[in-house]
Amino acid sequence: FEYKYCSPMAVLPVALGSLGSVAFNNLNLAHNSVGFYQISKLACIPATLVIQWFMYGQSTSTATKLTLIPLLVGMWITTVSDVEVNSAGLMYAVAAVSFTVFSQIFTSKYQKSLECDALQLLYHTSPMIAVGMLCLCPMFDDIEGFLNFEYHTILIRDIIISCCFALGVNVSNYLVLGKTGPLTYQVLGHLKTIMILVLGFYFFGKSTSWTNILGICIAMFGVVSYTEVKRRASEK
Repeated sequence: FEYKYCSPMAVLPVALGSLGSVAFNNLNLAHNSVGFYQISKLACIPATLVIQWFMYGQSTSTATKLTLIPLLVGMWITTVSDVEVNSAGLMYAVAAVSFTVFSQIFTSKYQKSLECDALQLLYHTSPMIAVGMLCLCPMFDDIEGFLNFEYHTILIRDIIISCCFALGVNVSNYLVLGKTGPLTYQVLGHLKTIMILVLGFYFFGKSTSWTNILGICIAMFGVVSYTEVKRRASEK
């Protein structure tokens, strides 16, 4: 790791995007059904295409767009079941999608514009995000219950392990967004979901259905097609 100075104002959009994404995604899940939450996650891909084109003039090839259709359809079949929504939940979902997409776009673009690598940018944004979370916690969480909770050694150990994994996830997120882009990052995110489902079926005996299997196959076709289209584009 090599330290590189960046002014707080320069990295503030990345921190605010990440902070808003985490906060509103939690509120989205808390106020909506799991099915609608999954729909909002799927909405990030078309939202990214629209925002990149409208705000940055960045177009995506027709071939790439076509590969995203089976991916989204397959993930819909596999993950979306019960769909319940209310006005407050809908607003949280819209905010969650918006902040998530802008966070990913900013994380990708600012690494290039500031000439920072993933660790350098994360070094500057992490304290801002942590302070923001501390400020938001009293507004949404049960602070009294948190303070009165009886902590024990095993729980503290698990919290520390969870924090270590979270650090690894954040570093990998910044690395992928810096090396590729938000669209590829989201495709990888759906591939991760597919792998979790398959591992759950295979190793933990989770119940499945032919509908789930069909959805996974369709989604994997989209992932493979997207990868091939991007590979061919990189060779030109």
